[in-house]
Amino acid sequence: MKKLSIKARITLWYAALILVLCAAALFLLLALADKAQRAHARSTLESATVVLMDELEIEHGQMEIDSDIDEIPNVYAALFDANGSLIYGKRRVHLPFAEGEMRRAQTGERSWYVLDTLLTIPDREPVWLRVCMSSELLFSAARATAQSGMWLMPLLALVALIGGYTITRSALRPVKEMTQVASAIADSGCLDERTALNRYERGRDELHALAATLDSMLERLSRAFERERQFTADAAHELRTPLNAMRTQGEYALARTGAEEKDEAIGRMLEKNEEMRLLVDQLLTIARLDAGQMQMEDDAALAPLLARVAEDMEIVAQERGIRMETELEDVHVRGNPAMLTRAAVNLVDNAIRYGRDGGSVRVTLVQEGQDAVIRVKDDGVGIATEALEHVFERFWRGDSARSTAGSGIGLAIVQAVAQAHGGSACVQSELGSGSCFAIRLPKKNS
Repeated sequence: MKKLSIKARITLWYAALILVLCAAALFLLLALADKAQRAHARSTLESATVVLMDELEIEHGQMEIDSDIDEIPNVYAALFDANGSLIYGKRRVHLPFAEGEMRRAQTGERSWYVLDTLLTIPDREPVWLRVCMSSELLFSAARATAQSGMWLMPLLALVALIGGYTITRSALRPVKEMTQVASAIADSGCLDERTALNRYERGRDELHALAATLDSMLERLSRAFERERQFTADAAHELRTPLNAMRTQGEYALARTGAEEKDEAIGRMLEKNEEMRLLVDQLLTIARLDAGQMQMEDDAALAPLLARVAEDMEIVAQERGIRMETELEDVHVRGNPAMLTRAAVNLVDNAIRYGRDGGSVRVTLVQEGQDAVIRVKDDGVGIATEALEHVFERFWRGDSARSTAGSGIGLAIVQAVAQAHGGSACVQSELGSGSCFAIRLPKKNS
């Protein structure tokens, strides 16, 4: 059975179920027919008994039997004395007498329904009136029904198999086409092979929902693979620049004989090496966040974390005369303090880098509903409206950022950290009016 296809198994089970139901219906029909026949037989015999009693003329202890007693259709009557001796009629069955009880009796190949009635006659002994009727007439319809059912069973089996196969094939057609789509994707490696799923997207049954889910999953995978390809290309591009610079400085150092020139070239090589190390570290951070490899603590207090970040970054801010301001409420989340610190450092560093000389950077932490919201606001150059949708993209750098140091991946880490904590990151900005970056995280319930 396990070697059969799902279509074949469903068809067989469907046919078997139909046959079982038909057999049960036939059995029930025969049982009901037998009950109805017994009720009909009893009613007939009781009615015949009443008619026969009216036909008997009893006067002064004498009983006169009219010939009409034998004219009741399909019913045979006989009279017996108290000792069971036959007075009139024919003894058709040999049964002890039982008042008012209808019984079945077999004589040779014939079957009978029998009903006995004790007649009390004044001035003489009681007399038994026995009425019988053949059960063959009643059973002929039941036998015809059973025989018809037995002949119909193979036909029903054939119809059930054909119908089950047709219904199953139609129902499983989406699965077949989904399998073909999956095979085509496996063979070609192209996630765009989804045309066969389109007509199932708006259905309401489970297979249509599965097709829509599969199509949505393939779409997300396609976007994820495209992001990974872009990420790999961007990472290679970003790493190529310092590598080329290091090679150039190495060749320059080899071509020089003076110690001072060699030392200067080696210093520049070390600077580029440090840039590469920081970039690789950031790439590893992004990779770990994408893979979900981040330990969460049950309780992470954000206020002391942000206070330490502001204090550590204050030295950098003072170099440009920028004031660090904080306003922190006591809010806790479930998260990774190291990653949250990394995201906060990136936001504050970004605010200082693009802030106005002599301006300020404001770090706030507030509770809004069920969320903890971290905001870092500066009063610097701001971001153009058309560029706002790109600020969290990996390796993207705006026009104002190209003249400053950086890899273009810091804000991408901020967004990845927020999403890894079940939150989000956003920005509000206008050119010349500064920017406000925010991280919204689910607050830990106390």
